[in-house]
Amino acid sequence: MTQQTLFEIAPRFVNRSTKTVTFQGKLALPIHRWYRLTPSFSPRLAVDIAHEFKLNGNDFVLDPFSGVGTVPLSMKHLGISSCSVEINPFLHFVGTVKTRTYHDIDTVRDVIQDFSVLAEKETKRLPDEGQLERFLAENTAYVPTIHNINRWWSPGNLMQLVCLRRLLLAYDAPSDILDLLKMGLLAILIPASNAKHNHVSLTFAETPLETMDIALMLRRKYEEMYDDLQAVRNLPQAGATVFLGNSRFLSEVLPNSRPASAVITSPPYPNRFSYARETRPQLFFFNFIQNAEAVGQLETDAIGGTWGRATSVLASGIEPKNDVVQSLLTPHLGNIDVNGGLMANYVTKYFNDIFDHAEQISMVCGETCRLAYVIGNSKFYDHPLPSDEILASIFQHFGFRLDRIDKMRKRQSKTGLYEAVVFMSR
Repeated sequence: MTQQTLFEIAPRFVNRSTKTVTFQGKLALPIHRWYRLTPSFSPRLAVDIAHEFKLNGNDFVLDPFSGVGTVPLSMKHLGISSCSVEINPFLHFVGTVKTRTYHDIDTVRDVIQDFSVLAEKETKRLPDEGQLERFLAENTAYVPTIHNINRWWSPGNLMQLVCLRRLLLAYDAPSDILDLLKMGLLAILIPASNAKHNHVSLTFAETPLETMDIALMLRRKYEEMYDDLQAVRNLPQAGATVFLGNSRFLSEVLPNSRPASAVITSPPYPNRFSYARETRPQLFFFNFIQNAEAVGQLETDAIGGTWGRATSVLASGIEPKNDVVQSLLTPHLGNIDVNGGLMANYVTKYFNDIFDHAEQISMVCGETCRLAYVIGNSKFYDHPLPSDEILASIFQHFGFRLDRIDKMRKRQSKTGLYEAVVFMSR
């Protein structure tokens, strides 16, 4: 089944199933399934919104919160040009690799076969896992600098991953195919680790994972990726570019060549989820980031950042940046602040950042631009925060019209939580 036949049902934005809203909707889709990011939304939803807007090849779509590239990849295979922006350098890499057009599929096949054979050969030559400390000392240059690395991976699995990292850093292949090889290895870091997706955030298992055949896992991942590239060869291959940058400064990140005719996106929800925290292993594995301080800065710069250094920034106090934000938050901050000043500061910073973002959107959109923002509401100490309505009001301040808010589904984490899509236009 190709992606062209996956989305034939007419779009509906209320009472949607979990698979048509969340990451679960991409687990069986070519290319979309290459990397799992739990707080990401379904390709089906992106395509349904494109149909709702009646987009075609003359349109240009912007996703200012790219994540794993769901929107640009979906638009690419609809024949609609797009671009997206991502602040996390690892997620920027994921989106870039997924949205590329790979013309020489035969070379992809040959390279992944060659590297898979090399990986199997070299991992079989590794010493006993009881020699972990000696092995790591001898391979210091190839050990990711993530804190407490032994907590993440069992000895035998860690040795194999370090070996594969060493092989990949020295491997000679065309740059785009080398990125595919790295993508495959990065995608299996968590399945091979002691961390699990039992919750929205990663948690560590009480019992460390037994030693696995990592080279075999990698071969299977590469075979899946190759099969996916074959599966989409006959689909449209519209242009898609993922820019590295901050969505609060879009006018500095995006080229001035073409204003967006539509925005399809899902900003971080105001729920304290940390993308930087969740992607630490991948950020460090191929040096997308250099040290813990840089991770802290990434979290501080991101909309909704709350982990690490960002917590210290919040603790110092955050005020609404203007009367618009203050008037929208006043009915809510008092109830939140009674229970925890840090959370009140978090909510304030979040919507200060959304205000900056909305202003930038007004600068990079065309005069008839349509917008769809997928966002979830929040609860702080049982006080509901209507994030969708507040976001819409901020955009209205910049001249956008609120068309409607469709509540798509109830979320399972707490009662009263839902996900909605906010439709707006100029």
